[in-house]
Amino acid sequence: MFIPKIKYIYPKQTDEQIIKVEKKRDVVLDNKYYRSLKKTTFKIGQFFFKILFVFIAHPLVRIRYHLKVKGRKEFKKHRKTLRKNGFITVSNHVFMWDYVALCASMRMGLPNVPAWGKIVTSKFGKIFSLAGVIPIPEERSAFMKFMRFVEDVFKENKWVHIYPETGLWYYYVPIRPFKRGAAVFAYKYNKPIVPVGYSYRERKGLSKLIFKTAPFVTTHIGEPIYPDMTLNKREAVEKLNNEVRNKIIEMVGIGTEENNQRIMEEYYKYEDGHFYTTI
Repeated sequence: MFIPKIKYIYPKQTDEQIIKVEKKRDVVLDNKYYRSLKKTTFKIGQFFFKILFVFIAHPLVRIRYHLKVKGRKEFKKHRKTLRKNGFITVSNHVFMWDYVALCASMRMGLPNVPAWGKIVTSKFGKIFSLAGVIPIPEERSAFMKFMRFVEDVFKENKWVHIYPETGLWYYYVPIRPFKRGAAVFAYKYNKPIVPVGYSYRERKGLSKLIFKTAPFVTTHIGEPIYPDMTLNKREAVEKLNNEVRNKIIEMVGIGTEENNQRIMEEYYKYEDGHFYTTI
């Protein structure tokens, strides 16, 4: 297991964003917005975006991060069933290109991604929408409109990706606590969760001259984990959430929750309201 020698300042709250979004677009997350994501014109635009995404973004993420994928062979055994019935992926959220790495690693198109609503107001907001982002509104009045859209996505047996850590933390090694949302959706719609984790490798060779800080990346894909529908909702959600998180901890080379905690305490120091790397 490689721990990048990079110094970032992380928030105290493990679900807090490290990035800041500058508002460049006025976007109202109402019925009109969510209906626009289903329009034929939007779907046509998304079709052409997918083509460009595969031929441009996929090669770029492989080149920039020397992307390696582990577990793809085992995952392929489930692809046909998952494509037919729908599924959820979850992963740690640890670099700006991790969504591109996910798509390049899974090779199943673009997922629908419930995500921080503010990102669609950024200068790249339209691109995020075309990439499958379903913005989560902050206003309670709009939340039910978001939920109805997500319900349709699950009923249509599509792929949904969720970042259960919520906030993006650059190259953070420990796996942070998971929100329960993915497990709740999995239980409610009886969908499996495919755990995906990112680990790092030391950057070597000529690539160090171009990208001096970012490490190489390995994507780890696990086999589907299904909710235990014999349990009540609370127990099933808790069980599934723990199983998925523990699997990611295992896949990325950390091993156990005890070791995950040890790494956090040994290599990250809390001071002045933030976490710092101590490497």
